[in-house]
Amino acid sequence: MAEPRRMRPSTLRCAVATLLALSVVVIVVVLLWLFLHPSKLYLSVDHASASGFNFTAGGGLAGAFDLTLRASNPNKRAAVYYRSIDVGVWYNDTYLAGAQAPGFYQEPEDDTRINVAAQAAPGVEALPRDVEEGIKKERTDGKLTVDVHVVAKVRFRYGVVRTRKYTVRSSCPTVAVDFASPTSFHRVYCHVHI
Repeated sequence: MAEPRRMRPSTLRCAVATLLALSVVVIVVVLLWLFLHPSKLYLSVDHASASGFNFTAGGGLAGAFDLTLRASNPNKRAAVYYRSIDVGVWYNDTYLAGAQAPGFYQEPEDDTRINVAAQAAPGVEALPRDVEEGIKKERTDGKLTVDVHVVAKVRFRYGVVRTRKYTVRSSCPTVAVDFASPTSFHRVYCHVHI
């Protein structure tokens, strides 16, 4: 008896099978993204004060800004590993001080406090005249309003799976640095961009 003749799949059948396979892959990727997509991270300045704050003979700045930052991870499944944290203090778009805080690991749905002593920028010979006058005026009033900028390199971790590195940029506007003994400090929430 003769063998039945095998029919070659038509081009239409191949195209339909390819589209079906691509659709399944797209659906799986979208579901994984929805399931694993990390929520936005939150950052705030919980305390700010100044220590050893003075002007040098050359018109530069000496001292440090003592800051307490709070990093919040609202994710239910994703832990965050902060590899590096750079903190800068700015006054009217002029860089005053900075520091680098050590990295840390943060569990899901956790808050972490980070204490930073941002030292006055040593390379700044003299501040612009208007900046120096503005700082002196605000200092006599007892408070100095600065902006705090934070740049961090992070990775998210889902169980044993780690994501690529992300750069988190945060801007904390109008942080009031108290020169007297602060009795209360109003938390300043930062704008966070990943």
